[in-house]
Amino acid sequence: MAKPLSNTHNCHLSNFLGSLRVAQQKKKVTFSYWPCPKLVISVANALRDEGFIFGYTLTPERETIRIEIRLKYYNTNLTPLITCLKIYASPSRQYNCSYRHLVKLSLGKSDKFFLSTAFGIKTSDYCLSHLIGGNLLFKIR
Repeated sequence: MAKPLSNTHNCHLSNFLGSLRVAQQKKKVTFSYWPCPKLVISVANALRDEGFIFGYTLTPERETIRIEIRLKYYNTNLTPLITCLKIYASPSRQYNCSYRHLVKLSLGKSDKFFLSTAFGIKTSDYCLSHLIGGNLLFKIR
């Protein structure tokens, strides 16, 4: 089972994903987030690997790190690639999701769920193929 996330990590994750959602709605090409804990970098890696963002750069800022995300859109009209982003993890609630529950969640849906597993931040497709579960963080459509 995955290690539970601390309250501050859940706050950073919620703030980061909220900023990502707003930046896509405002059709920005890049946006930056600061301070950047390792969890945010892991989520950015997962988003890049799944093709939701082009990539990111890390720059030292005072005693922490600033991350700058390059956003991805469908076409030149800047139609957002992320149309729906729902955050499940919060400072007061964590959703532990077993493999069986994950099968029920993703049955017949085109949503991409992101989970915090013992192997890092992984998507529902990865978890289903490797028969694992974890803490449900967010979903993207």
